Amino acid sequence: GLNLTSFELEDWFESVAEQVPVIRTSEDVVVSKVGRELYEKFFRNYTRKQWGMDPSELDKSVTSRVPTRTNRDNRYFTDTFQAMPQHGYTAMFEKMLAHPNIKVMLNTDYKEIIDLIPFKEMIFTGPVDEYFDYKFGKLPYRSLEFKHETLNTETFLPTAVVNYPNEQAYTRVTEFKYLTGQKHAKTSVVYEFPQADGDPYYPVPRPENAELYNKYKKLADQTPNVHFVGRLATYKYYNMDQVVAQALTLYKKLTEKTEEDKSIAEIEKIVVKGKSLNGSTIKISSNNGTAH
Repeated sequence: GLNLTSFELEDWFESVAEQVPVIRTSEDVVVSKVGRELYEKFFRNYTRKQWGMDPSELDKSVTSRVPTRTNRDNRYFTDTFQAMPQHGYTAMFEKMLAHPNIKVMLNTDYKEIIDLIPFKEMIFTGPVDEYFDYKFGKLPYRSLEFKHETLNTETFLPTAVVNYPNEQAYTRVTEFKYLTGQKHAKTSVVYEFPQADGDPYYPVPRPENAELYNKYKKLADQTPNVHFVGRLATYKYYNMDQVVAQALTLYKKLTEKTEEDKSIAEIEKIVVKGKSLNGSTIKISSNNGTAH
C-alpha cells in the first residue's frame, strides 16, 4: 500500500535492507538490497524454480544480474542502443553462414568427424566436460522446456516478458509481438518451464561446480590450437553481448597470430641455410618474428 517517489523508495529500501558482512550467496545479494520481505515474495521461489535449489546455495552472481529499480522503467536492459535483427535471428545466422568456405553439418557429433577434418585452429562452443569425455565427472546445467501458443487475441501480456515467481510451474511468459513490432490480429507466446534434463542452457554457479570446471579449464588451457568460447565451453552464465565480445576478442587474437605467422614465413623465404641472400646472418626471433 505504499505510494512512494523514487527518492522515498531508495530510503525505504535502505531501511529494510539487511546488513550482510560478506556477500557470498544469491540470498545475501537480495536481502542486502531490498530486505527479507521482498526476497521471500519475489526472489526465493522464482530462484528455486529456475535453479532447482535455494538462493542460499547459489553463488552471488546469479541474483546480482537482476537490477533493482526505483523508477517505472520496465526494461530489463537499459543500454542506450538496443536492436533486433530486421528479419530475425534465424535469417541473420543463415546469411552469416552462407559462404562457400563454410560447411554446416547438423545433427553431427563432432567426435565422429574430428579426425576427418584437418584444421589449424578449432573454436569449440560445446560443453567443456563433454570435450574431455567427462574425465572428472559431469558439470551440472539447467535446461528449459518451451511451450508455444498462438492466441486469438491481439495482445496477451501487458509487456514483452512477465515473470512468475510463485505457484505457477513456469518462470516466465514472453510475447514476441512486443519485441518485433509486428501488427497482427493474433499473438504468439511462449511459456518457459525449467528442468534439470535436456539441452544444457545454464551453468549452475556454485563453489563446487567452479572447482570442477577449473579442472577442465586446466586441460583446455593445455590443449593446443583449440579455443573454448561461450557459456558451455567456459561454464559461465554469459549474456549474448558478453559472448559476442568474447568471440571478437578471440578473432582479434587469431588474426594477429595469423599476421605474425605470415611475417615469419616471409622472412624465412629469404633465408638460405641460415644466410641471407647477401651473405649476412639472419636470426629469427621466435617471440615476434622480427629479424636481426
